[in-house]
Amino acid sequence: MSGIIAFFRASPPKAGAAFDEHRFRRVRWQTFIAMTLAYVTFYVCRLSFTVAKSALVELGITPTELGMIGSTLFFSYAIGKLVNGFIADHANVVRYMSLGLLLSAGMNLMMGMTTNALLLAIFWGINGWAQSMGVGPCAVSLARWYGVKERGTFYGIWSTAHNIGEAVTYMVIAAVIAGFGWQMGYLSTAALGAAGVVLLVLFMHDSPQSSGFPSINVIRDEPQEEVEARGSVFKTSCWRCATRRCGPSPSPPPLCTSTATPSTHGGSSFWSRIKLIPPWRRPGLSASTLSPASPGPSSPACSPTAFSRATAA
Repeated sequence: MSGIIAFFRASPPKAGAAFDEHRFRRVRWQTFIAMTLAYVTFYVCRLSFTVAKSALVELGITPTELGMIGSTLFFSYAIGKLVNGFIADHANVVRYMSLGLLLSAGMNLMMGMTTNALLLAIFWGINGWAQSMGVGPCAVSLARWYGVKERGTFYGIWSTAHNIGEAVTYMVIAAVIAGFGWQMGYLSTAALGAAGVVLLVLFMHDSPQSSGFPSINVIRDEPQEEVEARGSVFKTSCWRCATRRCGPSPSPPPLCTSTATPSTHGGSSFWSRIKLIPPWRRPGLSASTLSPASPGPSSPACSPTAFSRATAA
């Protein structure tokens, strides 16, 4: 156990020669680009189930089961962010993020090998935990490599990985599923995740100190005392922060209301894939009720016999 902890612990400082600004910028860009592209693949591994749902419905999985399977990711992701965010502060972010992406890719591979709702829920829940191992290391890496005055800019650039990941999923993975089947969609997703792991291992660096540079607050002339003073709000109790810092301000009500945004976004993106596909493209499914429709001459019922034939194929 101690060996595993030591493996994932943040890399120790490495003695280096005189500070080389050109080399520092090159290593930092390598880290940033690798981290951003890898997080794109994280998002693809998170959304693959969304574009595979319509095919799974045709194989006999009910909308209720789809909702239960999908919810396992959100619950495990929420809990995992609390745990893995804390761990990331003390971890080698390259190894920790790589482990999460590798696990996520593996769960996508397993998702393509079964149509059992219980197994799908287990695999997707594990994927949610693996997904929570991505955002924490990215935030820590940004803090390690960028000073206070430039961190927001690069965070904004990095955050586009979410949208790029969605675009890749809804365009590329959906096209693969339409052309080659839902199993190939999961396989393609797993392959992208594996490629992201390779990027992290080859090009991402844990911290400036582990690469032979001083810490970022020294490079950017931000003394540690000043950094700690700016971050002292995190040492304030939640109650004091709520009553003294946020209480007199009119901002909290709109901020609290804005927490509904993820629910709206998640719900619409999770179900729109089925609701917006024309019913004639979804054999055995009614567009208005998301329940199995009466079999017609051109819509074979999802009977157990048809289900077994589909899974055997």
